[in-house]
Amino acid sequence: MNLFPVYPLFEVEPVRAKGNYVFTEDGTEFLDFYGGHAVISIGHSHPHYVKRVTEQVNKIGFYSNSVPIGIQQELANKLGEVSGYKEWNLFLCNSGAEANENALKVASAYNKRKKILVFEKGFHGRTSLAVAATDNP
Repeated sequence: MNLFPVYPLFEVEPVRAKGNYVFTEDGTEFLDFYGGHAVISIGHSHPHYVKRVTEQVNKIGFYSNSVPIGIQQELANKLGEVSGYKEWNLFLCNSGAEANENALKVASAYNKRKKILVFEKGFHGRTSLAVAATDNP
């Protein structure tokens, strides 16, 4: 079975990363300017990030939002504190597509409008609403 060709691929395969750099199998180093999905803004392999992820995965890797998850509330409290919006609600999701889809649904529920403005050649995700908002589905 072959991988579905979702994007055109660059002829560079990173096999490890550290800080702001990615490295190929032969050791070639590239400054990582990629700003796409799953971005780690503190850099690749940051010791604090690795430590916290390892600690969490050693406890439990994932569970549904259908039960209370204490660290999610801890995050919401911290974000409310630093942003100055303690009374607001935080919606956590897994992808930019989910974020876009829910933002569009919330906006539509709020303003009762059913049409949106989008940009040509934009990519908004692969949920049904996000695909509908893309000029090249």
